[in-house]
Amino acid sequence: MKILAVYQKAGSGISVIYKRLIGELCKHSDVDVLTDCEDETGYGSDKINNIYIRHFSSKERKWDKRLFQWFGVQPLTEKWSRKVAGTLPQDYDVVLAFVCNSQLLPAIFGSHFSQLTGCKFAIYTVDAVPAPGGWNRKLNEYRHKLKVVRKYFSYADYVAASNKHMLAFQLTTFKHKQGLSSNVLLTPSPDETYNYPISNENIFLYTGSLYGMRNPDHILRAFKRILQVHPDAQFIFIGAIMKLKRINKILTPAEQEHIHILKPTDDLSALFSRAKVLVDIDADLDKDPFLSSKIVTYLKVNRIIVSETGHDTPSREMFAHLNTIIQCDHNADNLYNGMLQALERANVEQDYTERASLISAFSINNVGTILWNDIQAITNSNIQ
Repeated sequence: MKILAVYQKAGSGISVIYKRLIGELCKHSDVDVLTDCEDETGYGSDKINNIYIRHFSSKERKWDKRLFQWFGVQPLTEKWSRKVAGTLPQDYDVVLAFVCNSQLLPAIFGSHFSQLTGCKFAIYTVDAVPAPGGWNRKLNEYRHKLKVVRKYFSYADYVAASNKHMLAFQLTTFKHKQGLSSNVLLTPSPDETYNYPISNENIFLYTGSLYGMRNPDHILRAFKRILQVHPDAQFIFIGAIMKLKRINKILTPAEQEHIHILKPTDDLSALFSRAKVLVDIDADLDKDPFLSSKIVTYLKVNRIIVSETGHDTPSREMFAHLNTIIQCDHNADNLYNGMLQALERANVEQDYTERASLISAFSINNVGTILWNDIQAITNSNIQ
């Protein structure tokens, strides 16, 4: 079997997920990659046959963005897709498009390439596209992305999303091709595990970014009350985008000295070892379909987790049965009680083995096997 995997922005953080899955597929099949950046690392395999670098120029990108914002069309992306499709081998069994809310080109290319060559068309989306519930800044942005999804996803033979809630939403956004198959492909976790002695410092740690509908105000108000009980407590935020605009209205200058905002880093081990409690913040919405990628890593750290999440969310469902994850509403009182409880639990040994089944479900071996089995199914292949 031959697979053509397509994704954009090879240097972006989200491409790590794509590369892990591509590396797993290489164990079973011949895989070529079409991308826009020269980066041959991170696949975990040396069996990729070809990496085709096809740039989408900054001028094209600028005009395509404007036309998309104005009219909900991407003619230059379509032109690029048709042009590039004709330059590649025509004997692939599957074209696999990796898609997120800001990267729709792979789906547009995949639909064109599938129609040109007759190969199967598979989509894996790590985001709900378009992001619902206020994630898109303008109503037109949502409508225009929905227009693209309706047009190009309708050619897909297979659609996968990164959790059950997201898949259920995604399947409502387009007309299904006859025989469409779908599945959940959880975000594959990194291989690292972290096992540290109990920390002596009362440190809360949030890793990632705060943007869009992820609102830190509730957790900051809760932390203000924590300082009254634990005046030595600290809160470390680490990430590229930190939406702490209201911090001056919530915390006094003296209280703000307990807040530390650090730049992103690939090595979190030192911070994980110092932290007593890990914090995850979902979008300030009920029924939000997103599951933060950071909590997938958190599961492999022997630390209590405070999860701020809405109702009927992936986090609420997946972690409800775990004693080492304290789930809280988007509410300062609820978060204060949860954070206080977390500090108390963190001072005694916990049974972190309760996370083993979830860690296994998120493992790259498990997720990669599911994807490979699904690809075999849509191609009716008997290849082992």
